[in-house]
Amino acid sequence: MSRLIVAMQISIDGCVDSSLPDADWQLWNWGPDWPWSADLRASFNGLLAGASGILLSRPMADEGYLAHWAHTAQQHPADPDWEFSRATGTLPKFVVSRSGRPLQDWPRTTVLNGPLADTVARAKKEAGGDLVCFGGAGLVSSLLRDDLADELRLFTNPGFAGTGARIFGPWLAGRRYRATGSTAHACGIAETRWTR
Repeated sequence: MSRLIVAMQISIDGCVDSSLPDADWQLWNWGPDWPWSADLRASFNGLLAGASGILLSRPMADEGYLAHWAHTAQQHPADPDWEFSRATGTLPKFVVSRSGRPLQDWPRTTVLNGPLADTVARAKKEAGGDLVCFGGAGLVSSLLRDDLADELRLFTNPGFAGTGARIFGPWLAGRRYRATGSTAHACGIAETRWTR
């Protein structure tokens, strides 16, 4: 059976971004000189290697997520450390949108409109295996609220955001997840896995 795995970076104080201009909470900040370690790269490559598709929000598609990884894959065409960037391009992608299509048409990308549970079920069926969702915050929060995420994979950065968007809310009170793995990566990011 297909599962939906939500993978998110968060801060120690539970934010997935920061509204403070000088907040430096994100160790893995998508820049060219990331201080991420070989064990974290291997884990991320494993996450994508086990996926049959990627679920994204329309803002994530419009704000450069797919363009960034397409460019990164071109920069590292044969480097095994960057296999996940190539997987981002080759895997089927499903963009959930309430307001139409992304600004750019991406290869192997299907736009899904409609009730969230229906769009997730359709994406799982079309992918034929596990889906990995990378956000954004609004989509992930909705997936959690509607109890659609089968696994949470949280990458906790060793910093505080102070204030910003969060994916958890009071509507999660009473929900139960089981810890299925935890790794303190050499670069300082703690990866935890929780299964519904």
